[in-house]
Amino acid sequence: MSKSPTMQDIAKAAGVTQATVSYVLNQRGDVSEPVRKRVLDAANELGYIPNMVARNLRMSKSNTFGIIVPDVTNSYYNEMIKHTEIIARQHGYFFFVCNAIHDPVLEDWYITSLIQNKVAGVIVGYGLTDPEPLRKLERYNVPFVVLDDDPDEVCKDAPRILMNNIKGSYLAVQHFVSLGISDIAYVTEPLYNLALRHRFDGFKKAIDDFGLRCAGVFVAENTGEYDKITQGYVVAGQMLAQVKPRAVFVSTDQMALGVLRKLRELRINVPGEIAVIGYDDIPMASIVRPSLTTISQPAQTMCILGTKCLLNAIEGHKEPNYRLVLEPSIVIRESAP
Repeated sequence: MSKSPTMQDIAKAAGVTQATVSYVLNQRGDVSEPVRKRVLDAANELGYIPNMVARNLRMSKSNTFGIIVPDVTNSYYNEMIKHTEIIARQHGYFFFVCNAIHDPVLEDWYITSLIQNKVAGVIVGYGLTDPEPLRKLERYNVPFVVLDDDPDEVCKDAPRILMNNIKGSYLAVQHFVSLGISDIAYVTEPLYNLALRHRFDGFKKAIDDFGLRCAGVFVAENTGEYDKITQGYVVAGQMLAQVKPRAVFVSTDQMALGVLRKLRELRINVPGEIAVIGYDDIPMASIVRPSLTTISQPAQTMCILGTKCLLNAIEGHKEPNYRLVLEPSIVIRESAP
């Protein structure tokens, strides 16, 4: 294997000092345009790739940050990663994606690893299964922003951008009522974070406010199964073994896709026999047949604002107790027209 080119190699090829090469590559110092061009041409010809770790250590500044999500296979978190990456790249940053799979041990390991790698900041893309590791970020003065969670119990000063999940669930039940449906079941994954708990709270509130009968609450088992579509499929089977409601509200679109799969397998007409509403408005919601009525969250807005908030904190402009709540809306499609 050939040796990676160094600044010394560039200096020799360009006929300048190593200090001049350093000034050019680090954009420091007063170097004439002809010399700068000669150095850059030599670096390109040699295939020089700077050691960013060493550069960051010298400058006490990193151009990387981390984003922690619970499931990279979930379309909702795919969208979160995509929108965050675009803003980060526009500002000269790239990031590590940490797939924590709802595992508190992994969450803690990732946060420790990001601190060890001296990232400039961290975006926590959901409510951690155990929020305690957030204290480490505070202890080591690593700026961070929490999306779709309110970690007041451990970090009161942490900037956070929330979704009004209580209202989202309320909108779903309200739509069922507008269709003349009053027999509604609720399907969810385990209520391990604030967003899921608030979605359930919003469902219960709407059921009470409209004087409806809840056909049952069906919670997926916490078995370490990260395929939410499969979870929804299994829970739908368990639900139908006990009751056949006129409508099902599902706490996430991924699980709702599994519910639709089970209903299709059993030749149960949607929405004629059972209407279905999901939550998140992932891209697949408009493609699956019947297309999925769902609660849409302004995920792109959340990620843009969250990333910009983190970048401001990295630059020393942190806003203590920053808290913003974004509002959801309902997207009506074929599963509950």
